[in-house]
Amino acid sequence: MANKIKVICLDLTNQYASELSPYYDMEVEKESLGRLQAVGQAGKAKVEKNVEEGGSRQTFAKAIAEELIGFLKPETTARIKIYNPAQFEVWRQDSKPFNNTASMASLTPAEITNIISDATLQAVSGLGMTDRARVCLVYEEAHSLVPEWNSSVGEGDRTAANGTARAILQGRKYGLGCLLITQRTANVTKTILNQCNTVFAMRTFDDTGKDFLANYLGREYANVLSTLQERQAVFFGRSSSCENPVLIQLNDRGDFTRVFRSSNPPPSLAGVETPSPV
Repeated sequence: MANKIKVICLDLTNQYASELSPYYDMEVEKESLGRLQAVGQAGKAKVEKNVEEGGSRQTFAKAIAEELIGFLKPETTARIKIYNPAQFEVWRQDSKPFNNTASMASLTPAEITNIISDATLQAVSGLGMTDRARVCLVYEEAHSLVPEWNSSVGEGDRTAANGTARAILQGRKYGLGCLLITQRTANVTKTILNQCNTVFAMRTFDDTGKDFLANYLGREYANVLSTLQERQAVFFGRSSSCENPVLIQLNDRGDFTRVFRSSNPPPSLAGVETPSPV
C-alpha cells in the first residue's frame, strides 16, 4: 500500500479488517459486502433449464468482477479490499429441473476464492500488460483456500484450486502477485507454491512440510526449522540480497506498526472513494 499497490485480502480469520482498520473503511465496505451477500443468497431459488445458469454463481462472479474493476482503476483512492470467502452464501444448481425444482449446493470457500481470483485477473488484464506490480492477492489460511489435490474435501475444491493457480500464473504479466500464508505447506497446491520467489519459513515440526521446504532452502536449513524460536524464520528468495538462506529475527508487531504508520500515515478515510458496481 505504501507503494500504491492495491491489496485484496482473502481472510478466513476475520482479523484483517480490525487490524488494518486505519486503512480500511468498514462502513463503506459493509455496504459493498451486503450487496454481494444479497446477490449470492438470491440464487438459492433460481432454477434454470440450463444447469450452468441456475443458482447465483454467474451473477455473483459478475458482481465481484464489476466491483474489482472499479477498485483497481488508477483513480480509485481506496487501497485495500477484504473478503472472507466463508461468509458468502453462493449457490450452484446441481441437477436438471423437475417441476421447477432442482438440487442446489453452496459453494465452498475454495470455490469462492477461485471466483475472486479470476475476477482480479479479469480486472488487471483489462489494464494491459506491465512490468510493475499492480495488485497483491493475500491468501490467509491458504491451506483452506487453495488446497492441494489430496487435501481437498471434494472435486469442486480441486477444480477451484487449479483455477486459482491458473489466475496467479497468468496474472504475473499484468502486475498480479500473491502472498500465501499457511501453517501447512504440505496442504497448499504446489502449482502456486512452486512459483513463490521468496519464502519465510517459520517453526514447523511436520516432516512433509519440511521435505517440501528443503527443495527451496536445502536439507540442512529445513532440518533447523523445528528448532526455531518464536518470531524467527529462515528467509530465502529474490527479495533477499543474500545468495544463501538467512536466519532472521522478525520485527515485533508493535514496533513495526509504530514505525511504518509514522512514515506512511493512514489516509483520511472520509476521502477514500470506491466506485459502486456498474
